Amino acid sequence: MAKTAKKEASTRRLILIGICVGAGLLLGLLNLIQFKPLLEAELYTRDLRVRFGQTAPLSPEIVFITIDKPTYQDILTEEEIAADPALAEMSTGSWPWRRSVWASVIQRISQAGAKVVGLDLMFPTPKDGDQELLQIMDQEGSRAVLGGTFEEVSNAGRTSVQLTLPAALASIGAPEISNENPAGRVGFVNLWPEKDGIVRSADYRRQFQDIPAVSLACRMLEKAGYADRIPATGSGILRFAGPPNFNYKAIPVYQLFVPATWEKVFENGAKLKDKIVLVGPYGNWSKDVIRTPYPNPMPGPEVHLAALGAALSGSFLTLPPFWTTPALIASAALLAFLLILATKQPILRLILLVAIGVGYAVLTFLIQDKLNLILPAVNPVLTLLFGGIGCLGYEFVLEQREKRRVSGMFSTMVSPEVLSYMQADPDRFRLTGEKRMVSIFFSDLAGFTTISESVSAEDLAKILNRYLTPMSDLVTKYGGYIDKYSGDAIMADFGVPVWVDPDPNSHAWKACWSALEQQERLQSLKQELKAEYGCDIDARMGINTGEVAAGNMGSDKKFQYTVMGDAVNQAARFEPANKPFDTHIMIGGKTYEMAKEKIEARFLANMIVKGKTEPVPCYELLAKKGGLSETKARVVQLFEEGWKLHAAKKFPQAIAKFDEALAVEANDGPSKAYKKICEGFLKSPPPDSWAGEY
Repeated sequence: MAKTAKKEASTRRLILIGICVGAGLLLGLLNLIQFKPLLEAELYTRDLRVRFGQTAPLSPEIVFITIDKPTYQDILTEEEIAADPALAEMSTGSWPWRRSVWASVIQRISQAGAKVVGLDLMFPTPKDGDQELLQIMDQEGSRAVLGGTFEEVSNAGRTSVQLTLPAALASIGAPEISNENPAGRVGFVNLWPEKDGIVRSADYRRQFQDIPAVSLACRMLEKAGYADRIPATGSGILRFAGPPNFNYKAIPVYQLFVPATWEKVFENGAKLKDKIVLVGPYGNWSKDVIRTPYPNPMPGPEVHLAALGAALSGSFLTLPPFWTTPALIASAALLAFLLILATKQPILRLILLVAIGVGYAVLTFLIQDKLNLILPAVNPVLTLLFGGIGCLGYEFVLEQREKRRVSGMFSTMVSPEVLSYMQADPDRFRLTGEKRMVSIFFSDLAGFTTISESVSAEDLAKILNRYLTPMSDLVTKYGGYIDKYSGDAIMADFGVPVWVDPDPNSHAWKACWSALEQQERLQSLKQELKAEYGCDIDARMGINTGEVAAGNMGSDKKFQYTVMGDAVNQAARFEPANKPFDTHIMIGGKTYEMAKEKIEARFLANMIVKGKTEPVPCYELLAKKGGLSETKARVVQLFEEGWKLHAAKKFPQAIAKFDEALAVEANDGPSKAYKKICEGFLKSPPPDSWAGEY
């Protein structure tokens, strides 16, 4: 049985390992194939960390000038509009404005001493004012950048990349946007989202077929003298300076040309000196919005600002090495297995699984927030939960199976309360063998052979069931376990498989009370069976308390939970030992010592049982504590006085005491038995070494 238990434990552990490994392999495979729901969930957790984490610092070198309205006619006075051609064009009410306006914007900012000015605008087709714009770009090209784009074009099933440059510079072609041309004056404004449509990274350099192109932000940084701040890989995961509309202060472009605001806002150009200036559309009217990690769309220019600011402050988020995710998934699978082994309480396991999962999620947030390192969150946490919950599910199935096994083994042998207790936690008792202190009960019908010969087989079965049912109920009433039936005999154990009473030694008195109530029930049953079947029944019982080996005993194919040991053998011998004393319940000395506060009993004999050389004390169980009549108490007193005289070899005096007892109760079996023993010793004295043993 021990080998079987070890084998079951080993199999259980292997299956738990298999569940955790399976969870890890599943999540690892889904991660490898970029399973869309998991990928989007992972990206979403990254976005949450961005939203609630610290933002990139606002660079004091960056100035954001916005085109916040398509016309400023309602803002500017007639005098202001007439004072400057650029303001006049901004107030015409038509959009887009003439290209000469942007030439004026570039010139104004450049002459104020800005390191670079970039226009997040497209001028793809030739328009009026291109000549002025080209002239300014030729003049201020060392610190001015315009926007270009790359677009994929499909034709006849083939896809190609089309470069669109500002019309004023289109004749020069690809060199204007090439990374190989430091004097280039164009940068692409494209922003490429990830698979879920959200922009999280900025591409500073990118290869388009045979064109090694640079972005608007990259070209601006190069012209400002910060080429060394651009990531060597050509791209970087952005840490934004804040949510949409809450980062860099937006200054309306018209304020460059209004004398009052030029002086107040720009301090006559001092606020632009040595700055990196981005000019772009801003507001709902422009429809230039981008999905970012924040819930609300972000104006396109703010993403370019984030690219500039991240490079200047080095506020990029980084991904860990490729092996990190598999390693974390494997660690989560191992942790799930260890967690299942660490505690047996399902609720506690679940709480720990959730707590560790939440704790790891918080850890990924802190690491990303403080160390700029993006750790995977979803796959490791799901591996932990899938592995842990999978193991819980498997153990639940095992538990239900164990409950059914326990129910099958004990449902008719223990009380419903004890069975529920055992089913609730089968691990509280062991089926593989253990040392236990128990009280063992044996009973047998007197003269059963005679009864069986006097009735039919059918009636015999009915008589036995009528007898065994109430007797068994009284055993289980006091927490006893019906070990076995052998014909008319009952063997029951008190104290195993579990003992739910807070007093671990209460099994002794409960076994005694069960026997007393069985004898009481037997008196009424006698009359019923006598009337129905014409037979007389009586039962003798033996109880002994001691240490036994308890567990499943038998072969690998057939076994039963039972107890074995010397204490069991003595209990079995106490039952037939009632016969010469004409008693009904005999208990051992250990039982008496443990139960004497709850029972009434009289010392019966120092008995030498078969196979033993040392006498063991035994008692006749008479009643529950306080339940002895005065007459019976007087008989017990006289008997015990007579027994002591008999043990002292004062046989005539002992006989006199036994006669006194019999005078009070003529049918007192022990007094009759010892009177006869003393009379025998008068004829044939015992040896000198005899000290009263029977």
